[in-house]
Parts: sequence; structure tokens; C-alpha cells
Amino acid sequence: MVITVLAALFAAIGALTAWEPSWGFLAQAVIHLGELAVVIALALCGATGRGWLARIGLGAAVIGQVLLVAAELIYPVSPDVGDQIFSVAPLLSAVGLIVAGIAVLTARRWSGWHRFTPVLVGLWSLVVLTPAIIASGGPPAPLALWAITGWELCWVLLGVAVLTEVAVPARRRRAAARVS
Repeated sequence: MVITVLAALFAAIGALTAWEPSWGFLAQAVIHLGELAVVIALALCGATGRGWLARIGLGAAVIGQVLLVAAELIYPVSPDVGDQIFSVAPLLSAVGLIVAGIAVLTARRWSGWHRFTPVLVGLWSLVVLTPAIIASGGPPAPLALWAITGWELCWVLLGVAVLTEVAVPARRRRAAARVS
């Protein structure tokens, strides 16, 4: 969660100042590992249920995030291979999160705005991030960096949703134990 907040700040600073450090790809790989941790936490918390939508969606999102980490690490030494991975990984992750998000909605284990966050991350990637990167040519263009900032904020919301929804049952169990 802290990593995704830092990622959003990192992207916003880049959009405002056109600053792109030489270690940016390594930082982005670590950020994608944080996003991967959010997907794994979503899988482990049981919000998606156990159906085939959950398995397919979470599997695709995990593979997409792992490929994003790989792309960030490969790009500096082999830009052509990195670009090929970048052309597939975000889309795989986005579609996976939309499918997993549909599983969250149908499982009805989460309530309120939390239940929409997996779909939000996936849709942001498809509807905002991908077109912004295509239109601008990608980072360090400000349009791409603002789209990335929004994407990272969506990840923060998903992380908050997972943490909040996991904490609620634990509080209920402790309260029930005190009453008994």
C-alpha cells in the first residue's frame, strides 16, 4: 500500500517536472511488485469467491503484474523485448482485474464502494491509461504520467478496500468473543 502511494507521488512529480531518474525502471518494478501484492491479498481475502471467474481473473491479473515487473527490469537492457512485454502485460492485468471484479460483485462478500475497486483498476487501465500512453507515446510525456498517477491512485483504493474488508471481520470476531 505504501508502495502504491509512493508510486502515485512519483508519477505526479514526473508529470509536473518531467523528472525521470536513471533508477526509474527499478523503482517501477518495485511498484509493480506492490501491485502484485494487492492482487494476491485480494485472492487470499476471499472477496472473489471460489468460482471460475475468480480463478481466471486473479490468475490473469497475477500474470500481468509479474510481466510488468519483468518488463521494467528487461527494458533498460533490451528495449525491444521490454516494449513487447509492455504491450501485453497491462492489458492482461486489466482484463484480469475486471473479471476478478465481476467475481467480487457476484460473490457479494464486500459492500459499499470497496466492491467496485477491482473493476475500477481494470477499467482505468483500459479506458484511460492505455489510450493516454498510445496518444502521448508513453512516459515521460505528462499525459501518460497523469494517467499513471490516476492508475496508481486506483491501486491505492483497491489496497484500502482489501485492508478494510479484511479488518472488519476480525473486529467482529473480537467483539463477539468479548460478548460471549
